[in-house]
Amino acid sequence: MTQNLPPNGVELEAQGIHAAAQFPSRAVRGTVMVDGYALATTQIEAVGKPRGQALLIPGYTSSADTFNCLLEPLSQRGYSVTAFSQRGQALSAGPDTTDGYSLERLGQDVHDVMEELQLGTNVHLLGHSFGGVVSTAAVLRDPSPFASLTMWNSGPRTMGGDLLEQRYGLLEHGPRAFYLGVRMAAGLDPDADLKGELNVIEQYYYDRLMSTNPAQLEAGINILIDQRDRTAELANTGLPVLVSHGANDDAWPIEMQREMAEQLGADYWVIAHAGHSAHADRTHASAQLLATFWDEHSA
Repeated sequence: MTQNLPPNGVELEAQGIHAAAQFPSRAVRGTVMVDGYALATTQIEAVGKPRGQALLIPGYTSSADTFNCLLEPLSQRGYSVTAFSQRGQALSAGPDTTDGYSLERLGQDVHDVMEELQLGTNVHLLGHSFGGVVSTAAVLRDPSPFASLTMWNSGPRTMGGDLLEQRYGLLEHGPRAFYLGVRMAAGLDPDADLKGELNVIEQYYYDRLMSTNPAQLEAGINILIDQRDRTAELANTGLPVLVSHGANDDAWPIEMQREMAEQLGADYWVIAHAGHSAHADRTHASAQLLATFWDEHSA
């Protein structure tokens, strides 16, 4: 018997409902002050008997809203969930110079957010893409508050590819260079934003990018270019780890992610028919996968 589920995140986007508009009615928006900067948070309480607490960290050009589609499905499975926009990302404030975005500082922000929100211990930490790099730094700073780590479509060392070209474009032309790269690669009009011709979904992603602090973008891409493999250090913490990605993930090479899972002795799950944002492509499958892993490692 086929279960009728609400639409996945990408299916909602196809209906013109962008990520911010997917915010559940039971969820709550807020801010926390960390190191003098207001960071945007989203939270939802577990339904029924609580099974645990999760903290979700978004990727490079993203924001807390990327996880909106997951909030309700995870809460229905007994998890209270918090997400936050990292410093300088859309919805959050941040410094205007790159030295305020060191990987060590970003990892400390994770701990500071947890303390400000009084999330306690036994928190399941998930980092999507660049958020996985930051989550690794947070765990290596102090693994004691965490029940588990999920590397969600994220890898252990620099992904290479066109990062250097992207950094050049960013430094020469500013944040709009990322928008132009995507538009031109897709064969779309690169001047649609100037003409006011973006559809509602395109406008959302454009606004999210352009509201990101340029210093955060520069520092973030430098971290990705210089990313070093800390898998052995992570393994030494003894923390349970899940490595998971979409079968069509086009960021870190899939073989690199699989190798990391093997070295960690981690659970390794591939989500079929999903790309780099597996939580949007297969929202309910992702929620079930995560809850299953978290259930096995909850106090």
